[in-house]
Amino acid sequence: MRIIYTRHAKQRMEQRKVTPEQVEETIESPHDILPGDNGEEIAIRRYENYEVRVVYEETEANTVDNIRNKG
Repeated sequence: MRIIYTRHAKQRMEQRKVTPEQVEETIESPHDILPGDNGEEIAIRRYENYEVRVVYEETEANTVDNIRNKG
């Protein structure tokens, strides 16, 4: 899987200390998936004391994401 990160996603990942591995794991093995507001999906994966939410849109060749981490 090829993931293209937006500038906003990279900033959020850095602020919330979310790794690329956690993003990939969340997309590949989410605990929940919710519909987004603009046709995207929100993959949610829970860890011990927090959850990672990845807002992403799949295209033919790429997945673009935007990270949300709630703790």
